[in-house]
Amino acid sequence: MMADRLWRWGGNALAVFTCLFLVLPLAVVVLFSFSERSFFTFPPSGFSLRWYQAAWDSDLFLVPALRSLVLAAVATLLAALLAVPAALGLRRMAPGRLRSALEFAFLSPLVVPALIIGIALLYAFNRTQLLDTFTALVVSHTLIVFPFMFRAVLTSALGLKQALIDAAEILGASPALTLRRVVLPALVPGIVAGGIFAAIVSLDQFTVSLFVTQSEQIVLPVALYKYLFDVNDPVAAAVSTVLVVFGLLAAIVIDRLGWLRHLAGGGA
Repeated sequence: MMADRLWRWGGNALAVFTCLFLVLPLAVVVLFSFSERSFFTFPPSGFSLRWYQAAWDSDLFLVPALRSLVLAAVATLLAALLAVPAALGLRRMAPGRLRSALEFAFLSPLVVPALIIGIALLYAFNRTQLLDTFTALVVSHTLIVFPFMFRAVLTSALGLKQALIDAAEILGASPALTLRRVVLPALVPGIVAGGIFAAIVSLDQFTVSLFVTQSEQIVLPVALYKYLFDVNDPVAAAVSTVLVVFGLLAAIVIDRLGWLRHLAGGGA
């Protein structure tokens, strides 16, 4: 009995320590963004929103932020267009080595380090004259976010009951009508959950973006990186706080809607 309590207390303590380890650095950045002083002090003194106003007024962040938003939307849309047929195709395949190999291939960008992907894309785009173009960013981010979209859509596809499709065909529905009225509505939770997560990953993608851009097509994470080389004030912390809040709100939405299992690969 005492051993069980010790294991439970130890597990709870480890969970608390892990949460603090992950959250405290973010909390320091958030506190720094509201500081009155232009240099880091802990604990921060005073309260001010002038760094958020400075970030809004700065030409260094607005254009990259808008570019990042457009890029995230385009990459997420393309990933969805690719993930839906890929997931439905795997669903129709019998379990076996071929299906496992294809699924691993689709998810492989998750296990390949971003540094390796960035270097490979750098060489490819440099040879095709696409380096530092929006097209290069779209291709790169679609590659990065596709596994997240695919994993979520595949979970919904595997949870789709074949009896519903058979009933639609028996009632005379065409394949296109069955796809539109039966299949796609069943995939909506996976598409939405994967889309939200893909957008977050795209907005936060730094490593690959740094390799495929130089000066013309800079996105927000790269703009922050370049800004910190010259200036180290709370403006960067303010922009980072906005990104953290956006990601947190998106995660809460996914969790409250019960779609987190689609990202984890759970059943529908």
